[in-house]
Amino acid sequence: VAAAIMLFNIESPAFESDTALALSGFLVHHFLPATWRINFFAALSIASVPLVFGWEAGMWLLSLGGLLIALCHMPIALWKRVAVIAVVGLMLALARKHVAPQLSPVPMVIWPILGSMFMFRLIIYIYDLKHEAGPFSVGRAFAYFFMLPNVCFPLFPVVDYKTLQRSIYNDDSLRLYQTGVKWMLRGLLQLILYKAVYQWAVIEPTTAVTGTDAARFMVATFLLYLKISGLFHLVVGLLHLYGLGLAETHHLYLFSSSFTDFWRRINIYWKDFIQKLIFNPTYFLLRRSGEVSAILVATLIAFIATWLLHSYQWFWIRGEFPIVWSDLVFWLGLGCVVSLNVLLESRKGRQRSLSKQVRTFRGDALLALKIAGTFATICVLWTIWSTPSVE
Repeated sequence: VAAAIMLFNIESPAFESDTALALSGFLVHHFLPATWRINFFAALSIASVPLVFGWEAGMWLLSLGGLLIALCHMPIALWKRVAVIAVVGLMLALARKHVAPQLSPVPMVIWPILGSMFMFRLIIYIYDLKHEAGPFSVGRAFAYFFMLPNVCFPLFPVVDYKTLQRSIYNDDSLRLYQTGVKWMLRGLLQLILYKAVYQWAVIEPTTAVTGTDAARFMVATFLLYLKISGLFHLVVGLLHLYGLGLAETHHLYLFSSSFTDFWRRINIYWKDFIQKLIFNPTYFLLRRSGEVSAILVATLIAFIATWLLHSYQWFWIRGEFPIVWSDLVFWLGLGCVVSLNVLLESRKGRQRSLSKQVRTFRGDALLALKIAGTFATICVLWTIWSTPSVE
């Protein structure tokens, strides 16, 4: 796997070094006593920070991250902890924006990774801390936030804390390792396909002068997402080597047969994050007004939150909080078609059967049309999302 990463120049040299560290530590981790493993994984994750950033920037990243973790466990009321974290977060945001550079000695290079580690996982961590959703310790906290190989990626799966704790050796170790290697190879294949699409299929929008050119431009634009799904497979596969039996992050999303199916299949960890913190609380709050209306309103609010949270994510990566027309059209458009699907499903009801349904030509043809229609619509929306201007 490491040889393939270097051979195909999959990512940065930093990722190659981090992967070498992770694969070297795998055998040590496997033969350690079970009670030592999570702390060893935490120590390895911490060691990857100065390996990638060097000692000065690495210590800044570890110090700021350690401060945020410590604030979550202050011996005061939860709402006071949240208030203190919000104030510290605002100060960090001002430093990220470079409002007063003379007062901020923090190296600019660490902000995208610090944001990647804490901007969403800190919300999940506090939520699970409030509900006592899993065991908590210093080692588990550092393993969760500084998780290998997050130090290399501004974009990283939004791993749930409760799910992570429950996934620790939740299956036979050899099966976990085999699944991890399989997913890493699947990720490598997707990243190689991404390079092929980027090299040979992508064209400039100004050169799309015919219908075929437009179709090529739109399909290639959507297929560039292979980079994200490939990296996420690579990351979660690597975590399997350390006994973290997490679920897959994407599942055959190019073959989605409806817009709700697409939402369930693409970036599954993000969908779970939004469902846990946005959709479910909103739905249960509005359920008295009616089942269908509660689902529709909660769905639309979930997509509006997704839009704003993506801008929030962009802020930590690039230092800007974009509110642009293309984001609005994409997320509200996707929210509307998913809501329409939800409404149709609620009226029609899902077909349930204890026995396997018999395949027919008509059924397969209808499924193919649904997949093609979903794919075409997503390509159009994705093109709008990726387009820098109306012109």
